[in-house]
Amino acid sequence: MARHGFIKTKEEIKFLILYATGFLPFAVDLETIVDLCTWCDDGFGYFELKEAFDELINTGHMNKLNNELFEITEKGKETMELFKNHLPYTVRDAAEQSALRVVQKLRRDAAVTTSVKKLEDNDLLVNMTMEDVFSIQMHVVSQGQADILRKTFKNNAEKIYQVLLKAMTEDYKS
Repeated sequence: MARHGFIKTKEEIKFLILYATGFLPFAVDLETIVDLCTWCDDGFGYFELKEAFDELINTGHMNKLNNELFEITEKGKETMELFKNHLPYTVRDAAEQSALRVVQKLRRDAAVTTSVKKLEDNDLLVNMTMEDVFSIQMHVVSQGQADILRKTFKNNAEKIYQVLLKAMTEDYKS
């Protein structure tokens, strides 16, 4: 399958990984790095990116913090600064936009939390919170119902807030 994009070589993929991760204010998992970089250009795939990424770990340009999280090192930042102009402007711009998109999504996901507490048989309490905005508690009778509420809230917290706010203020008279 022919790929269309600006990034073709392993070295260019490495520069892109360093450039894109240089915008991240915190360590992220490999899945996020793949999302971050493949969103920028269609000239390479997962396996090419993974091979380049592994080499960056081995050369000390990227650091593995634990089994799941990675961050760019000072060596990686210095290399990125030296070679960032080797990436086409459109790819650099896309990398910056992709980093912003990823950071917003990760922060949003961290602010939306859910938990389930079993009170009695057939009585579970589902807590759903959007940090510093609102919180809802609902009683349900099964784990299946609790899972549906948790998933729906995680995926639609902002929309749920808007619906609740409208319902609560619709008949408001001053």
